[in-house]
Amino acid sequence: MTRQRVLAAIAAFAMAIAVAAPVAAAAAAPKKFKATRAFVVDKQTGAVRMPTPAEVDAVVTTLTALGQQPSENLTQTTQPNGAVSVDLAGGFSGILLARPGEDGTWETRCVFTVEEGAEFLGLVEEVQ
Repeated sequence: MTRQRVLAAIAAFAMAIAVAAPVAAAAAAPKKFKATRAFVVDKQTGAVRMPTPAEVDAVVTTLTALGQQPSENLTQTTQPNGAVSVDLAGGFSGILLARPGEDGTWETRCVFTVEEGAEFLGLVEEVQ
């Protein structure tokens, strides 16, 4: 299997997870975005295409859920040697995104917020 097909399969798998992932953050009425660039690899043809509105919503919902950063005070613990550790409560993790380039290569970026992810994927907020 060629590298491009492997990367396309990974991207398709990631999109399938994003579409299928049940996320509690969806109930919070997230901002609406629209795509300005193609980043979805079609499962049938392998061609890069613009995402559908449902796919954009799924990506934003997933980025919102994965990019959550705890807003309450984080628990600090003093260790026997005097060091202080902080339980990050599952937050502050980066999200690895990939998008296909026009030349068949892939660009990746680690993002920490919905806004960073939207900018990387070419999503802009819809003004209502």
